[in-house]
Amino acid sequence: MRSFSFRSLGHLAVFMSALQAGCVSEDAQDGPGGSGSGGTPSSAGTGGSGGISGSTAGSTSAGGMTSTGGGAGTGGANATGGGAGTGGANPTGGGAGIGGGGGSAGSAAGGSAGSAAGGSAGSAAGGSAGSAAGGSAGSAAGGSAGSGAGSGAGGGAGGGASGSPGTINWGREEDPGAACPVTATLPEYASLMADGKLPDPFKKLDGTRITNKSEWACRREEILKQLAKYIYGEKPIPPKGSVTGTVSNTSISVTVTEGAKTVSFTASVNMNGATAPAPAIICYDGGLGCSLPVPMGVAKINFSAGEVAGGSGAKSGPFFTFYGSNHPAGYMVAQAWQVSRIIDLLEQNPGVIDPYHVGLTGCSRNGKGAFAGGVFDNRIALTIPCESGIGGTPALRLKEQLDPGANSTAEWPYHAISYVRWLSEVALGPFATANDAAGDNTDRLPVDMHSAMALIAPRAIYVVDNPSISNLDPKSAYVTAMAGKAIFEALGVGDNFASQGAGGSHCQWRSQYDASLTAMINKFLRGMDSTATGNFASDLGSKPTPTQYYSWDTTELPGTL
Repeated sequence: MRSFSFRSLGHLAVFMSALQAGCVSEDAQDGPGGSGSGGTPSSAGTGGSGGISGSTAGSTSAGGMTSTGGGAGTGGANATGGGAGTGGANPTGGGAGIGGGGGSAGSAAGGSAGSAAGGSAGSAAGGSAGSAAGGSAGSAAGGSAGSGAGSGAGGGAGGGASGSPGTINWGREEDPGAACPVTATLPEYASLMADGKLPDPFKKLDGTRITNKSEWACRREEILKQLAKYIYGEKPIPPKGSVTGTVSNTSISVTVTEGAKTVSFTASVNMNGATAPAPAIICYDGGLGCSLPVPMGVAKINFSAGEVAGGSGAKSGPFFTFYGSNHPAGYMVAQAWQVSRIIDLLEQNPGVIDPYHVGLTGCSRNGKGAFAGGVFDNRIALTIPCESGIGGTPALRLKEQLDPGANSTAEWPYHAISYVRWLSEVALGPFATANDAAGDNTDRLPVDMHSAMALIAPRAIYVVDNPSISNLDPKSAYVTAMAGKAIFEALGVGDNFASQGAGGSHCQWRSQYDASLTAMINKFLRGMDSTATGNFASDLGSKPTPTQYYSWDTTELPGTL
């Protein structure tokens, strides 16, 4: 089983005027589920290729060496992704090290095998970029990968996503598969057929299935487009150079400017005993606080982003100020966009916070936000959604099957676009029209939240859940997490997915969560690559059999990412 270790960045906090600060139950915080009527809603990072690479370091084991390799490799600009940065001795041996793609290009057409952080160049996951048939490793990230069939990292994903993305800089770019053109037309609601099982994440838009890990980058791009169209709404990436601001050991100030449009926002920084450039965890703090105990030596970034209750009307917050109050994206995308702009700024100013060793966390509504932030920015090293409930990690189609009942006791998908538009009311609207079975047609979705989990691979995710609260749809959450784990295992990175369910009060950290938290932070934020990770446990009673809800092949795919 291949295990990758990165460090990336992401952040966000959520603030809602109608939010109650107490942590009692999902309903107490997210409201009773009613129709939601009523509330009036008052790049890409670039690729650290090269540059900021070898940063962070202190704590890394073998390897503070910044991937010298990849250097040219015919992939040219790959600059080895700064490769390993501080990934220490990457157990997978290759460029995967923190930035994934870094150090790759090495084996590509004659390039000097990138020696990411002490890794054995090129061939490691993410490293064997363009060596495929006839292709000269695509030039810089996103560059066109040579010609050969399925060549270049990521390979050409037949069907909807065609061509090759060139070297895949996992963990170093907001959207590492952006060079994969998704040409297939995504069907509208009326053309979609109902299926209660979770869709196969490895089936491409042309109906064929990927057969090699090298195809994942382009299949991932298809899923990204599907999630935007059917669930979340689009997350725009502003032009390179549009983000400016300042970073200090107490605050981050971001300004985004594009033509006549401009918006600014801030986040606070607590170095928490860390040595700069420090790994960090960004806490979505929308009034609930940050229940996760950030360990000493890891900086803590608090960010508050607005959201307004109600299922209609103008939306507010920096994203909607910039793109318009009627933009169809939900608040989770809006907040994820702010996270990404913070990462952009940290890439420009890496002296305080290491931009490639940052995690995201939040609980309840903020757990939904942290999850989306990790899904939509590949630079985030570790995503830790806590007790996120509907609109977060539980698959939407499973609620009716596994957690039946009124919205007041087990929330329906419509709750996520009516109480607050966490998801897109435009994208998800046709599939969810009421908080009951008659108004729920999410079984027609061609993707679901396990698909969103899949986008995090090969980075890391630790799902923290609470099976004792019915509002959180605990059985749906359990099965979805099991499906997510299976996807990671099929991609050879099963150790990068951990999950712990433990009953108790809502958003109250429990000792059962500690072991995996420490392990995941040590490996993916501190660079201790030999740390054992990937534990999956839950005290949920009467656990469903996950394979009753998905039937696709979970055998590990051959090849490398």
